[in-house]
Amino acid sequence: MEEIIQLAQTTAHRYERKFTVLNKSKAEVLLSVKKHPAFFREIYNPRQITNIYLDTIQFQFHKDNEKGIADRKKVRIRWYGNVFGAAIQPKLEYKIKAGLTGYKKIYDLPNFKIEAGFSKNELDILFTKANLPVDVHDELKRLTPTLLNTYQRTYFQSLDKHFRVTLDERLTYYKVRPWNNQFLVNARERDLQVLELKYAPEQEQLANQVATLLPFRLDKKSKYVSGIDCFD
Repeated sequence: MEEIIQLAQTTAHRYERKFTVLNKSKAEVLLSVKKHPAFFREIYNPRQITNIYLDTIQFQFHKDNEKGIADRKKVRIRWYGNVFGAAIQPKLEYKIKAGLTGYKKIYDLPNFKIEAGFSKNELDILFTKANLPVDVHDELKRLTPTLLNTYQRTYFQSLDKHFRVTLDERLTYYKVRPWNNQFLVNARERDLQVLELKYAPEQEQLANQVATLLPFRLDKKSKYVSGIDCFD
């Protein structure tokens, strides 16, 4: 019986504007968001997000992001829930930046475990079980896990549903090697929160007004770059 090869779930292009928030309580940030004239309201319960990032041996994706190359990508495995133990309903995500906008290609992965001794070999088995397209699978063979990060995310949507805001806090990073990871050392950005404004390209003009009324510092922060740089 012929194996069914997965097709990517491709998201629509969108803009993302990032803001960094230093030395403020979450309550202060939430108040600023909820007082915004766009009438942002929470749309989901907060969730714990965990990612394993993959990169080339030369860390090419990290370098491209650090330099702000217009056309670039990140490759990661993402799931919701506990950092260690069972990773339930994980996704392989290609986050692709195309000029000023970005989109994702997403593939389902089987459940797996993150525990002491975790290695690239377990990911290779995982990718084989997922029946990914040949070109994707071939690229993944050339990539290696480089970073695990986790944070709590709160979600908001404007009253007109044209804009979404996410707030990330408790950012924690673990360095990942190809073999025998013990996850004994981590780095935390305790006093930092990251707020992202997300919207479709047709809302760009109105987005300028929305962004101006967010009382935080516009930034180009990449959690992947920040995490790798923690361990340099």
